[in-house]
Amino acid sequence: MDDKRLDGRKELIRRMKREMLGPGSEISSVDIEHEVISGDPGQRYCIGILYPQGNTIGLEEDDLDNKEGNAKEDVDFDNFNPEKNINTEDTERYRLADTMVEDTMDENINMATRLLPSSMGLTFISKVDLKQLVINGKFAKYRASLIPDCKIKIDDLLADDFCVPEVFDSFYEYDKTNHILSLKSKVLPKQIKYWYDQDKADDGFFKNYAYKMLELLKGKVRVPYEFETEINFSDGAYYNSNLEIEGVEAGICALKHKLVNGFYSYTIMLINMAKGKPGKDNLYQPEISIDTDKNGLLVFNDYSELDIVQDYTEEEASNSLLYRNHKKYGTGLGVSVNWNISDEGKGQIYTDFFPTVEVPQMEFTVDEKYNVPDKTFSMKYLSDLDSDSKENKIAYLKQLSEGYNSWIGEIESKIHALPNHHFYTAQRHISNCRYCQNRIAEGICELENNPPAWDAFQLANRAMYMQRVQIVLQSKFEDVYPDNDELGELLEDMNYYEQPDSHFWRPFQLAFLLMSVTSMSNDNVSNKERDIVDLIWFPTGGGKTEAYLGLAAFTIFYRRLSHLSESGGTAIIMRYTLRLLAAQQFTRASTLICACELIRQEAKRRSSSYPRYDLGDDEINIGLWIGGAHTPNKNKEAVECYDKLSKAINKNLEYTKEKYNKFQVLKCPWCGTKLVKDIDKRNKVVGKWGYRLRNKKHFYLCCTHESCLFNDKLPLQIVDEELYDNPPTLLFATVDKFAMMPWYGEIGRFFATDTNNRTPELIIQDELHLISGPLGSMVGLYEAAIDYLCCHKGIKPKIIASTATICKAKEQCSSLYNREVFQFPPQGIDEADSFFAKSADISKKSGREYVGLMPSGKTKAMMESRVLASLLQIVKESRYDDEVKDTFWTLTTYFNSLKELGKCSTIVQNDVRDNIERMAHRNNYLFGKRTILKADELTSRISTTELNRTLNRLEKIHYSKENWENKIYPVNLLLATNMISVGIDVDRLNSMVIIGQPKLTSEYIQASSRVGRKFPGVVFVQYDGARSRDRSHYEQFKSYHESFYRYVEPTGVTPFSEPSRKRALHAVLVSMIRHMYFETDDELRLFDKEKYSKELRVLSQYIINRIDSVNKRLTYEVSNECNEIEDEIEIIYERINRLVEHAEHERIEYGNIMGYKNPDWLRILKPFGVDEDEYDSFNTMTSMRNVEASVNVNVIVLGEDNE
Repeated sequence: MDDKRLDGRKELIRRMKREMLGPGSEISSVDIEHEVISGDPGQRYCIGILYPQGNTIGLEEDDLDNKEGNAKEDVDFDNFNPEKNINTEDTERYRLADTMVEDTMDENINMATRLLPSSMGLTFISKVDLKQLVINGKFAKYRASLIPDCKIKIDDLLADDFCVPEVFDSFYEYDKTNHILSLKSKVLPKQIKYWYDQDKADDGFFKNYAYKMLELLKGKVRVPYEFETEINFSDGAYYNSNLEIEGVEAGICALKHKLVNGFYSYTIMLINMAKGKPGKDNLYQPEISIDTDKNGLLVFNDYSELDIVQDYTEEEASNSLLYRNHKKYGTGLGVSVNWNISDEGKGQIYTDFFPTVEVPQMEFTVDEKYNVPDKTFSMKYLSDLDSDSKENKIAYLKQLSEGYNSWIGEIESKIHALPNHHFYTAQRHISNCRYCQNRIAEGICELENNPPAWDAFQLANRAMYMQRVQIVLQSKFEDVYPDNDELGELLEDMNYYEQPDSHFWRPFQLAFLLMSVTSMSNDNVSNKERDIVDLIWFPTGGGKTEAYLGLAAFTIFYRRLSHLSESGGTAIIMRYTLRLLAAQQFTRASTLICACELIRQEAKRRSSSYPRYDLGDDEINIGLWIGGAHTPNKNKEAVECYDKLSKAINKNLEYTKEKYNKFQVLKCPWCGTKLVKDIDKRNKVVGKWGYRLRNKKHFYLCCTHESCLFNDKLPLQIVDEELYDNPPTLLFATVDKFAMMPWYGEIGRFFATDTNNRTPELIIQDELHLISGPLGSMVGLYEAAIDYLCCHKGIKPKIIASTATICKAKEQCSSLYNREVFQFPPQGIDEADSFFAKSADISKKSGREYVGLMPSGKTKAMMESRVLASLLQIVKESRYDDEVKDTFWTLTTYFNSLKELGKCSTIVQNDVRDNIERMAHRNNYLFGKRTILKADELTSRISTTELNRTLNRLEKIHYSKENWENKIYPVNLLLATNMISVGIDVDRLNSMVIIGQPKLTSEYIQASSRVGRKFPGVVFVQYDGARSRDRSHYEQFKSYHESFYRYVEPTGVTPFSEPSRKRALHAVLVSMIRHMYFETDDELRLFDKEKYSKELRVLSQYIINRIDSVNKRLTYEVSNECNEIEDEIEIIYERINRLVEHAEHERIEYGNIMGYKNPDWLRILKPFGVDEDEYDSFNTMTSMRNVEASVNVNVIVLGEDNE
């Protein structure tokens, strides 16, 4: 089936090339090279067109003659009148230039960057000083079609029964052998209509073909041209000459330029030399190429050989080593460039208007030569479900460590062959690998010698195995309701001893767990591993989540087994940046927590068949802490929501869920049974609510299926008030929520400030690259308070981070966490191989294919509508079976802003439908027409309920003829912004369009990696010709995509800069004061700056020391502002003291997050923009993203004088 899907992707790309660039957009063409099309090629084709010179039309955004990208395919130059069509102030932007172009290379290159380009070319470098250079090229023009040109290839499905009605014999001829219908003589449309009106022809089957032939007669015929010319540099470095082709005005110009170190650059341009309006003189599908077979002296050189600067940063030096085998041999000018060049510099380089690059997927296996058995990675074998001895299991783990050690030895033996500038970098990489291998070996040794650690390791494996089994169980059903007997039987018969041994760690996941064992088991101050942020750096879709979930399970069990009496409360804090990501990952983590809790329950049962451990009486649970807009803050709000839901009937059920279901958890994470009520096809209410109230005021969740082990209560909580009263084992939060620390005293309970429990021991930050810019600076500042609260009992938490895209992680982690960073897995000497994973051979395992599209003479909106319509209709017309069609049925379209997405919503309703209609008509409706009712969205502007509904449709509803007949429709078109970039893992998403190059390479990689995670995926990137950055990415498409991880931009985090301190330094200090000394408003009245000067001094010194420590790790110089910051801290203390004194130690409060306060009382904190006359009260953030206060604007409309 994967072969069929791969063929389906190839067909989709091939058809798109024919549709966008040509030739071949008419699928009934007899001869594609000499195709006959039923329209103007300037309107039909969107890319790869060179227009006559002199047409200078400016372009801003989508503005051209048709602003919203209507179905009109091109600018109507025949009726274009600057005086009539545009305002006088726009005449400079829209004009027809009739001056001659300056015959210079700069101007020739400039003509390639216009909306209506007249040139295109390429640049390459060589050490050879060439006097002559042979250039090959080709292009096409189109002429008016004649009767002999009009031929149609009849589809094989119809060919055998196809015939020409007798009445048409004198006009049409059908060749049954070759399945070709030809036009013999012209017939008028009214004559065709008359014959059919009079029933003198067939039943109407032939009618479409009769009219189609007349459309071809009014259409155009492709005339291909090929040329070979020799450029002569004997008379100078600049060459310019017209091509001697009859009826064609085209030329070649070239420039040779001497560079450093004996290199020469060669720039070759193909130019449309015609003047006038676009139309008959357009050049289509142009291409130029240079081949060493025809230039014997020529040797192509890689651009990296020009790089004489050796004072790289460490990161730049690492990238230079890792990507040394990815060559860049040329750059396009107004076009992309491709090449087939050997390591010796011999081969061909050529322009390509439809560039494609297949980026390989990762192989998560260890090479057989290292003798690491598959059994090593078995979750079941490594758990206590397998009775094999500890010694044998440890031996298997040691084989992984030894195999890694052998691999390190192998690559170490190769580094002496590297150039000097790579040698020292390679040594550093080897050192990192050795450090990693030593930690893995130490982790195995710890498991061998520390019984609680071994038990925790086995239990973590059992929990992960159980989680996998349950996820597989859930995948067997679509929507499950409480009355599902089949599920009930499976749940009741579940025996994990008897489940197949088919769930395995990926090598890097197990290695990471082993590497982290001593970090978690040894909490002594002397353990330097807790001073290091372990950063899991792995490509998107590699399994980072499972790696840190495994460590989370180990941490939970080890804490119970080693410190039972103080193991309660929050053990792990897991943080995310986006609510969609948090909601998605919360479900996965909840399944694991259910497994952990089930193990704890089983360990207490006397009759249990599983091994017994003392894991305590406290429930192992998970809490979702993401904000009042998405979950209830208080039980009172939860009661109100539940009351509305419980009273809903079928008429208002969907509306009620949309408005009042803020409970996030829509199905049981253990068995998959729905926790909500739905409306079935018969308009009946099905299902039960899985939301409950204890004593009518305490919210909890339970599974609605009687056979589920969590039918009484799920170990999940989503109401803030309940989380404060009973801190969860695993706190699942968004980073924004920690802005609440100065506002709520109860938050300190997550840090065990009011009990003898241990503080959190593990902090996990997913998608670290998103913690950057202003958000990252705020997070880094608040992190000072979080770190202090975690360490206040003498135990430093271990911090784990993960990302697929990051640059300068050392500086970022230092600024955020005041720790060194270690990247796992460490790189070797080649980016394609880190022992634990390597780039797959694309001939054996398909990668993700990227396709570049740069419009020629089309506005952004026009191009958008054509691209979307073409992709949607091509899949509809596919001859593959439903399974393959479903792979590419849902088209995801990614936008860089909500504004752009909103414009597309309008385009879909009009232009996309019109273009689909055109394509279907062009193909005689042979395969039908794709019906697009509306586009679905994954953006921040839709509600959580709708978001979950869309995700469910994406995952569960497939395309099939059966579903279509039953009016069960899958998502056709999904419009998304950066919300989709992280956390979305849907196998059905395999086709994507990215509108405009995202600002950051990390965003580009993350967004495009949403497709092709399981099946062959394809990403079409529509560049914006009006943006130089987009054009640059298009012109270097091949070199960029073959190594785009090296182009990830560094992120900036400045938590202790002056703007950051002004916004939130006081909030950090108030958080520490509140949670360490004065939690409540009553306790705040006792505040006295002089009396508590020692305690306050400790906090001040902690902040100053942290800043000093962070600055010392930075690779760049920063000014020392510690004295100024110390003064700022003192001023903050003084303001708090003054407020307390003014309130006479009575009428003082911390403040209400909503801005309310008791009359005549003073407060320490107030939201930004509230009661500006309270000068001593601090303006305090309620979110780490929205800092400034909103402003109400009244619009005053002035009428005419006579009104």
